[in-house]
Amino acid sequence: MQGDDVLLRLMLAGATFLTTKEKTVLQNNLDGSASFALYSIEDISRVVRRVIRRATWNGAERLAQAQREARVLDALGIRWTAWDSADFPALLREMADPPYLLFYRGNVDCLKNPCVSVVGTRRATVSARKATETFARDAADDGCTVVSGLAYGIDGHAHKGCLLSARGQTAAVLPCGIDTITPSAHKKLAQRLLEKGGVLLSEYAPGTGAQAFRFVQRNRIVAALSSATVVMQAPAGSGALITAEFALEYGRDVLLHAECFSDDARLVEQEAIRQLRMQAVRGKNVAHKLAQSVQRYRDDGAPVIAGYADYQSCRADAPGCGNRDDGQSTLF
Repeated sequence: MQGDDVLLRLMLAGATFLTTKEKTVLQNNLDGSASFALYSIEDISRVVRRVIRRATWNGAERLAQAQREARVLDALGIRWTAWDSADFPALLREMADPPYLLFYRGNVDCLKNPCVSVVGTRRATVSARKATETFARDAADDGCTVVSGLAYGIDGHAHKGCLLSARGQTAAVLPCGIDTITPSAHKKLAQRLLEKGGVLLSEYAPGTGAQAFRFVQRNRIVAALSSATVVMQAPAGSGALITAEFALEYGRDVLLHAECFSDDARLVEQEAIRQLRMQAVRGKNVAHKLAQSVQRYRDDGAPVIAGYADYQSCRADAPGCGNRDDGQSTLF
């Protein structure tokens, strides 16, 4: 799509108070971007058949913003796909509210490979970082695309490990527009990712900054892009556990690496809990973070794997992947 269709799509993508379904209803009832620029909140409410409260909308300003975004897309060679487009990642359509638009740089077709999401803490132990690189490299050698969030710690090592493979294609989902890289220290990693046939993804238009809630939103896409999520190491309060929650919500498998339960990981867990309790003393509500733990997932039946070979066995035997044909268990 070109011209006014792009502007209309960008305007709708920026209407964050609407669901993807509502944006589609508007899309099918609008004559173009100029028409949408004349709409009021009341007009939008009438078309989507929902009274919209506490939303700010200025159609003329939104059109001007969409025009600026379109220029950045052209200047930087950023492409996009819509949820109703043929090249939109199929697994994302299974979400309750998939991204209306997905902006990308690189080879989006790498998401047609079997994908595995690899997530974990920024405060990863040395052994967990090594294990992550090994797992990601082995997954890539087997033809998988490794999906993660380009963050410090486990995410970065998942991408790096994948790139060690001759077949290494990896996908990084960003919590900001992909005209910038967050964290900035991973710009070279992002470039290597693209050079190896991987892809950078974001549901946010160029110029959108990284904010705390966008990291959580990013995590839901990381979870949705793969049929399985592997948690390498994640103390209480880690965003990786949020990703695991999303994965289960979407009907995906969640597997725990043995590094989650190493002696060093227990020390990291103890420190994380201590910091969360200090926050609670200062009046911050952290009860939900304290309630989450890798042990809880283990108690609920999530398999614990030692590496990619175990991952393959579990995936082949799912559900109840603890029992293999040879009678041996993949569970620790």
